[in-house]
Amino acid sequence: MRALAALLLFIWLLGGLVLTLQAAHPLPGQVVDDNLVPLHTLQVYLANLGSWFWMRNLFGNLALLLPVGLLGPIVFPLLDRWWRVFIVALAISTAIEVSQLWIPDRSADIDDVIVNAAGAMLGFGLDRLARLFLTRRAHEAGKSRNLI
Repeated sequence: MRALAALLLFIWLLGGLVLTLQAAHPLPGQVVDDNLVPLHTLQVYLANLGSWFWMRNLFGNLALLLPVGLLGPIVFPLLDRWWRVFIVALAISTAIEVSQLWIPDRSADIDDVIVNAAGAMLGFGLDRLARLFLTRRAHEAGKSRNLI
């Protein structure tokens, strides 16, 4: 199970790095400037809920590090605490955003870091729910075997 989770995590993160660390080719109106003001871009997302461009950015940023929280604890048992996943997500996201300062038509945005970290936390929550569900099922299966 750990090897499969490691492979999936590696492929997902590699794909995410390819997408985020290559030059962008925005259409008119899709150019985004660097942003160091927390929640500024999130306000733009909320003001443009019907825009495919802005929703793709929002949900793409949410999904980018979701596997760190979902698969990270399986691959790296040290990531068994939410705050450890959070720190790793902050480090990865910050490195990506800083790198984007030197990539044509890319921008560094603190809100991307916030949404990336939220995605990792969502993944961690899903991991914990799955573990709880599987533990309860195993416990219930054990009870039913004892009744026979």
